[in-house]
Amino acid sequence: MRKRWAFILTAFLILSTLTSCWSRKEVANLAIAVALGIDKQEGEYIVSVQIINPAETASSEKAGGYDTPVTTYTARGQMLVEGLRKLTKEIPRKVYLAHLRMIVIGEEIAKEGIYDALDFLSRDHEMRTDFYIIVAKEHTAVEILKVLTGIEKIPANKLFNSLEISTEEWAATGKIRLNELMDDIVSEGTQPTLTGVIIRGNPKEGMKKENVEMISSKTFLSYSGIAAFHKNKLVGWLNEDESKGFNYIKDNVHSTVVVFEMNDGDVAVEVIDCKTDIISQIKNGAPSFEVKITGEGNVADVNTKLDLMNPNVIGELEEKVNKDIKDVIQSSLNKAQKEYETDIFGFGEQIHKNEPKEWETIKKQWSDLFPEVPVNINVKIKIRRVGTISNPFHNELLEEK
Repeated sequence: MRKRWAFILTAFLILSTLTSCWSRKEVANLAIAVALGIDKQEGEYIVSVQIINPAETASSEKAGGYDTPVTTYTARGQMLVEGLRKLTKEIPRKVYLAHLRMIVIGEEIAKEGIYDALDFLSRDHEMRTDFYIIVAKEHTAVEILKVLTGIEKIPANKLFNSLEISTEEWAATGKIRLNELMDDIVSEGTQPTLTGVIIRGNPKEGMKKENVEMISSKTFLSYSGIAAFHKNKLVGWLNEDESKGFNYIKDNVHSTVVVFEMNDGDVAVEVIDCKTDIISQIKNGAPSFEVKITGEGNVADVNTKLDLMNPNVIGELEEKVNKDIKDVIQSSLNKAQKEYETDIFGFGEQIHKNEPKEWETIKKQWSDLFPEVPVNINVKIKIRRVGTISNPFHNELLEEK
């Protein structure tokens, strides 16, 4: 009987220690940051945080008396953690980083190098790794974080969701998380990339509440191109077409649209189920690559006279699509090889995987070899569907013209 009571008492004591969390933090004592901006000026880091205003989580919209869903705070410091701690002089709560959605790195600090920023981001025990990292193009990170946005009231959510959707539907952007960025930096056979974000309009107007109270905002945030790095330093930008070409090579294209001229009009084809295979070869110590792109296409929009029931017309459409994709891939290759001389495609990594012994002999010279490496591009997109109507309903009108 005594043993039984001793067992029950022991179990009770153990269970009582599991009823609370030692690391629990009261929400009322936290300033929840959803975006973090990192800039550098005159040798000091400028740290910016986008904080959710309490009214956003209150039952009444007027509960907190705020007019905007977020507030952006900024502080300076010799190191990032110093700037972050200095924010407490303005924010009456502890800045909580576990719910970050976006990290915005200023263009100037990206050119100087992001090693220090990554050290801070990877070392902080409170931070998760499910946020995305982007680069502020032509603006500072703090300017990006001060722009109010429509539809998504919290700008960090707007940036997060827009990046996910544009990556899936347009293929000119890329979703990069902290661990992926660090892997690319330390890799011997590939170089990092980050998507760029730009302010369209006047940044000062974007800070005003009136910016999101109009049918058409005067100032808004938009993704623009992909930043090419060499190790931890930004070396240049890919434009929109070059960014799409980059994503074709990286096998990151899920769905996009190709638009081209045909018969004095325009045709749009939706490309889906895209698949990329990279074949590496080394002959007599000289590497070369073949990039094979396969996938399907759907006729999405036709503004010219076409007989879509004619197999020859479909064949001509496929040729146009394949040529367009090949051209944007080639433009991306030219920019990376001839202008920036940085292997953002991971061709070196392909050799490392497929020919590890050969890679050991050329890896130290890869930066010099990459600009001259021949790359053959083979694109084969097959058009499977033409939509719910066979031919353009305005074919007769086009004939009359």
